[in-house]
Amino acid sequence: MQERHAHYFLTLAEEVEPHLFRPEGNIWLERLEREDANLVAALAWGKAIEDGGEIGLRLAGALYYYWFLLGSLHEGRTWLEGMLERTDGTDRSAARGRALLGAGWLAWAEGDYEVASLRAEESLSIVREAQDKRLTGRAESLLGFVRTTQGNSAAARPLLEASRSLFKKLGDVWNEAFTLYHLGSVAYLSGDSAAARAHFEESLRLFRQQGDVLYALLVLSALQVMLSTQGDEELARSLYQQLQPLMQQARNRGALGMILINIGDMWLHRFGDEQQAKTLYREVLSLWQDMQGVDTGLGIVKGLVGLAEVAAVQGQAERAGRLFGAVARLLPASNSYREEVNRQSAAAGATLDATTFEAGWAAGQAMTEQQAITEALQDA
Repeated sequence: MQERHAHYFLTLAEEVEPHLFRPEGNIWLERLEREDANLVAALAWGKAIEDGGEIGLRLAGALYYYWFLLGSLHEGRTWLEGMLERTDGTDRSAARGRALLGAGWLAWAEGDYEVASLRAEESLSIVREAQDKRLTGRAESLLGFVRTTQGNSAAARPLLEASRSLFKKLGDVWNEAFTLYHLGSVAYLSGDSAAARAHFEESLRLFRQQGDVLYALLVLSALQVMLSTQGDEELARSLYQQLQPLMQQARNRGALGMILINIGDMWLHRFGDEQQAKTLYREVLSLWQDMQGVDTGLGIVKGLVGLAEVAAVQGQAERAGRLFGAVARLLPASNSYREEVNRQSAAAGATLDATTFEAGWAAGQAMTEQQAITEALQDA
């Protein structure tokens, strides 16, 4: 009985997985969300039963992007690494290659770049050997993302270019557009603004062609910041005006918000570009401020923390203190995220005038959630 159950949900997950990378992905995401308890039960069976290893490995590999879209990075990594531990290191199967890809992707999203690099390298070796072109493109792009966040643009560029070429040949427009966004980021970080703009604009065109609001928003954000830093304020304002209706059109705005926060963290902590990060954090707060009937508490807290860190980097001690103080009040004492926030707050405070930071922190403690959001969205 349990084996039939696991096979059924493996079939479902493998059917849904490619659709998650397409404009209609929200519909398929919701379908998987409704079956989350069944998926967990199937994974648990696959991990517990001696001969259930292949089913468990395939199921976890098919769910990695589902976990990414939900923001369930730790949960996904735990399942994937648990399934991989049961395999032989000499296993060169496509199932293991996909699971390694998923583990690498989620490690990258969590900022664990050393593990992400190892998983992406091994996955790429396996899926190339298996001549699986679609997985090869994904593994090349993932390794390109990792090299970018490791500050190695020279190594990232050829991987991303190869991935883009492969996706173009396959007619995989969504993945081509996503790879172009990262090629634009590499060019931007390398100081080649003309190439960055060309890549961003082509990525935006393809995402719009696909009707993908979420990622069109991400690319528009990058373009808007890049143009504003180059002094093209009129076009930057025009792009910003296009962002607002796009945010309202996004169906799964919770997933959108978490993705924007993750990308904002990458720009701030890995690339040191506080303006790109600030734009994304502000968009997240604007997005969630308008959402009704959705639990956005943790997302709002993460947006506030991001803007507090930006303020600290920019030397704004009182503003950083106020935002961190508001977060300390809003975040429940039992929340697992509190320890990380305490670490971030202490690290920020150590670089600023202590008296000013502490005064701001005390003022933030008296803020309501709405007052904190209003404060964070104000220009500073």
